[in-house]
This record gives sequence, structure tokens and C-alpha cells, in this order.
Amino acid sequence: MLGMVLVSASVAALEDRGRAAFVEAHRCAVVERLSSIHLLGPRSTSRERFLAVSLAQTDDHYVQCIFFDDDRKMYCEASSGAYARGAEMPGPLLPEPARAALYRLGFVEVNRNENYQREIELGTPPDFDAVADLMIGALYDAYRARETTPLKFNAPRAILSRNACPGPVS
Repeated sequence: MLGMVLVSASVAALEDRGRAAFVEAHRCAVVERLSSIHLLGPRSTSRERFLAVSLAQTDDHYVQCIFFDDDRKMYCEASSGAYARGAEMPGPLLPEPARAALYRLGFVEVNRNENYQREIELGTPPDFDAVADLMIGALYDAYRARETTPLKFNAPRAILSRNACPGPVS
């Protein structure tokens, strides 16, 4: 029995290190885009002032956040699968472990036919690291993204310098 507990603890520790490495590998890409959108404004509108990060091989697994309230907050959504499968499909759209992961991250499911939602207070100065951790962490926890999983970024208002982030970013 003790052996099973030790193995479970070892697997959990490896998983935690894998998650931390995955988040760290992609944090800069998220923070740079959010910072660019924030600095370029205009803060009076939310139009196209968002970042969506998805698994490159599918558009069905994504997290997206948009600025609002003069950039004091971000409204974030994590894909529920509703838009890919259609509202008429019965039963949960995501498997239980994915739903549980999103709930642990503070996302709520207001309506079964919509994405999971969460608002984030950014603070002053804005804490884009917290948003990056949430977005990348959700991809890891709920959608099973791993170190070798390429990501796709969509941020129409972000302007990045050529070498904004060191290291490999997909």
C-alpha cells in the first residue's frame, strides 16, 4: 500500500514539474502580446483587444481573454466544445477531468451551450503573468497540452518586436 502512495506522489510531482515547465515555456509569448495590446490601446473599447491561445492542431481547445473596464479587468473563456459539437448534442461536452480542471482554475459554466467563463482583476500595474499562468495552465490541465504541443496565438492588436521572447515558442 505504501508503494502505491509513493508512486502516486512521484507521478503527481512529475506532473507538477511538467506543468510548470510548460507554463514557463509559453508565458513570455502571452505576456508580450497582452502587454502590447494594453499599451497600444485604446482602453475605452474592447474591440479586437483580445488574445486567444489554442492547440495548433485543433481550434476546438482554446482559452481567450479580452480587456474591458478600461483595462482593469479581463474576461476569459475556455472552450466548452459547444461551438464545435452543436447545442443539440446531449451530455457534457468536455470529459469530467477537463471540467474539473477548469473549475479548479476558477472558470464557471453558466450555460451548457456556452464556453466556461472567468473574470480577472488585473491590478495596477496589470499582472499579465497571472493571466498567462491561467491561460497556459488551462491548456495543460484541461486540454492535455504538453511540452511538445505546438500552440497558436491570435491577437489582432498585438505588435511584437522581432525577438520579443527568447527560446522556442510555437
